[in-house]
Amino acid sequence: MRYTKRYIITKEILDTLPISEPVRYERYYIHDRLRIQKKGNVLERERLDDANSVIEKSEISLEEFEILKIGAYNQIIRDSYLHLPDIRVSIKEYREKYLGLIRVEVKLDTEEEVRNYQKENWMLMDITNSLLAFDKDLSKLSSLEFQKELKKYSRMKKD
Repeated sequence: MRYTKRYIITKEILDTLPISEPVRYERYYIHDRLRIQKKGNVLERERLDDANSVIEKSEISLEEFEILKIGAYNQIIRDSYLHLPDIRVSIKEYREKYLGLIRVEVKLDTEEEVRNYQKENWMLMDITNSLLAFDKDLSKLSSLEFQKELKKYSRMKKD
């Protein structure tokens, strides 16, 4: 089992980090257990469990993608980067409706690693247990709710 810690950062911080070239994700949520995405040039269908983990992933045709996309209740567009000094760390920079959110995700292998993890100085607030932590939860927020949640974490001091 993998564990993930999540933090928020600013655009100013992102611009100073050594990161990979971005991979664009376009995600469309059909319902809580099904999403489709365009990841770079690859089209995929993902089935999710209650914990929001992918339990089945398959490539799909452009035709199937376009048909499923019509029934989506929301869309999330983001660019994903790897933090080059530590590939356990990825950074998601959101676009359009979720502009302003930049989420850092740190993948850890054990509960002990989670307990002992010391975040980098450039990582700001821990959002692991917030509505900003998962795209599925984010996709259910109205624009007003999203702005309120983002503001709440953006104005808080580093922990």
